[in-house]
Amino acid sequence: MTDIRHKMTKSNRQYLFEVDLNWLSEQKGILSSDETAGTIQVAAPAAFGGQGREWSPEHLFLGAISSCFMSTYLSFAEKSGLELSRLTCNAIGQIEVVEGKYRFTDINLFPKIYVAFDESKERAGEVLRKTQQFCLVANSVNARMIYHPEVLKDPHPRLLPNDENNYKEESNHKDESNYKDYAEQ
Repeated sequence: MTDIRHKMTKSNRQYLFEVDLNWLSEQKGILSSDETAGTIQVAAPAAFGGQGREWSPEHLFLGAISSCFMSTYLSFAEKSGLELSRLTCNAIGQIEVVEGKYRFTDINLFPKIYVAFDESKERAGEVLRKTQQFCLVANSVNARMIYHPEVLKDPHPRLLPNDENNYKEESNHKDESNYKDYAEQ
């Protein structure tokens, strides 16, 4: 067993993440972590006898995969200089009984990458392939990962405000906080 206080070096990087669960009542609990803001109420899904209103372990599992895919993609996109307009990622997991135990057997991931310019599509596809290879959470599961990626030109790319009433498209932005989504206008 590895000592959790083991000194890290470049060759043996280890990262620890911790969550706390407190049971509330029935099949409900609350997740928290000293490293994050807020809490998440969790319960069994309706398929396994829960009420189906709170986040279930199954939904959190799929959420961990899709959110890790997002953060990995955004990291590689930034390093490659790719500017994207939007990113969505739907995840669908299939649970089956295998050798008498429930387990996820297939996870279908549907990432959609939206770029403002057709010229960015090729680089966006390269970043997708790299993300599929290096996504930490997806690499940690034993279910079959099936990717259905799409790279699309965004019909309403993010716009840079020129002034309050006049917006112009800007391709060389660095500070995402200065941008507004066209759909909000």
